[in-house]
Amino acid sequence: MVFKLMKSNNVKLKPGWNQVAYIRHSKDPAVPLLTGGKGGDFGPRQVDTVTVTTRSGEKYEIPVNKKGTVPEEYLHARFLDIAAGAIPEGSLRSVPIDLARDAVVMHDQPAKGFTPQELIETGWWQHPQMSDIYGVDDTSMAGSIELLMAGAAATLQAASKEIVMRMPKDSAKRAWDVLKADFTAGEIKKAAKGGLVIMEGDPGVGASGSYAPRVHGSSIATPIIVLKRGWDEDTLVHEFTHHLRHTDVTRGGLTRTPFRLDDEGRVMWGLEGSAFNSARNLEEAATVTEATVRTREPCQMPTGYYDYTGDVHGKTWKERYNHDREILAGDKPRRGRYAEKRVASKFDDTAISHLRIYHPGQSAASYYKERRDAGTLPVAQKPKKAPSKPKTAIVPVSGPVPVSANRRARAYRRY
Repeated sequence: MVFKLMKSNNVKLKPGWNQVAYIRHSKDPAVPLLTGGKGGDFGPRQVDTVTVTTRSGEKYEIPVNKKGTVPEEYLHARFLDIAAGAIPEGSLRSVPIDLARDAVVMHDQPAKGFTPQELIETGWWQHPQMSDIYGVDDTSMAGSIELLMAGAAATLQAASKEIVMRMPKDSAKRAWDVLKADFTAGEIKKAAKGGLVIMEGDPGVGASGSYAPRVHGSSIATPIIVLKRGWDEDTLVHEFTHHLRHTDVTRGGLTRTPFRLDDEGRVMWGLEGSAFNSARNLEEAATVTEATVRTREPCQMPTGYYDYTGDVHGKTWKERYNHDREILAGDKPRRGRYAEKRVASKFDDTAISHLRIYHPGQSAASYYKERRDAGTLPVAQKPKKAPSKPKTAIVPVSGPVPVSANRRARAYRRY
């Protein structure tokens, strides 16, 4: 399917484009938000990578594990990065179109995983359109998604192809059921823009979940959520909320991450010391608040962040969570803008707003007040309106009639 596209656009690849000239070990910046352990471990860190230079002169930085092979989640991340390796250059690849039919050239994944050199030699990493990898971007992936999304709204059907669930089918179905129940179709569509990988695995440092957003200066362009096996509704909703807080530009104030983002929504580390830790406290407290608003059922083992709020609204972590659950959701959890408004209106009344786990730094409530009073909280962008569509003119046999004016389309105890 792609070779015809290349020929029709007169695309010519440089000689040696899939031959390796040399490789070197490197590092890529990453910022995982770990939800677990004693406060987790959230901050700038680095991912091991290998930079491969082809004989045609191109350089590719590819993440590797301790064995020197490429973890499968990064194959999915590369595939979902529709700006990477598109043909012709400067265009965007289509995930649904790629999944709709198998390519002429298909690659099996080695049992040990691809090494960066092997991956470059397939040509897939450079141009995912030109071939498929079984289990990553072949038609079986689309088939699995369609099975899981049977009966779902068209918006969700389309968005689901941009979100890869790397987990057993029963877990994937449960995850989709949670997302469909706790988030609107519009929110899931926004979350899917730019791609998202949700997988079961080891989040690290005893965590129950983690979220790795896009980072300025990193070659990893697709966010990844990792859920510890046995995850509950609250864990998934918490991590997915982190993602919306980082990627939904129509959010603002308390419902948007307090961290500095560049023009493309990638995290930039412009905060240091006390300010950095204060922002960490606010990011987690606001995320816990929104997850509590959204979850269908009260959490039996709520987030361990309640250990770090002081005896505000209860002497035990369970009492403090129960207080927050009652004022935030009661017997009517909320989604969409209703959930965001609930967070904004009730945050100051919650126990979790007093979170102060990262030191040195202010509590979430104190830092929120400081940013609010200074007018430095993120500002929401207005949703883009649908483009105008001209009304179709019907011309009868008897002669032409005036065309009316165009109308605008309406368009488990965790940290």
